[in-house]
Amino acid sequence: MNELDEKDFTILDELKKNSKLSEQKIARKTGIPMTTVHNRIKKLRASGLIKKYTIELDYEKMGLPLTAYVLLKTIQGADQKEVLTYISKLPQIYEAAMVTGEFDILFKARIASMDELNKVVVQNIRKKKTVGETRTMISYETIEKI
Repeated sequence: MNELDEKDFTILDELKKNSKLSEQKIARKTGIPMTTVHNRIKKLRASGLIKKYTIELDYEKMGLPLTAYVLLKTIQGADQKEVLTYISKLPQIYEAAMVTGEFDILFKARIASMDELNKVVVQNIRKKKTVGETRTMISYETIEKI
């Protein structure tokens, strides 16, 4: 796909706010003709820039009011990709990344309680022989940017 222009970014901004909006509503909100909106979205999807449409969840209503970020250091010689894959498959983990710096992996967990966090980090992840050290931070408040 060619470079994105202002119309593309305007359409994408509206879809990020609410991916359920119809092309007609996007056209009305942006002042871009509906045919243009339709064609632009079609091209953005075909190019792979728009991969999927998703939803925003209310984690408190789901019974997962706590968010924790955990830094993890693997032991010397451990396969970091293997550890990252293992962590990313746990149901409480919502995001995991291999990072630079003092630690090797950073992950985000959404949990119901401190007891559940203990089970995930201490009783599950730390017991892996390839995990050396973890540092856990609890989020007081999270603002997710759309």
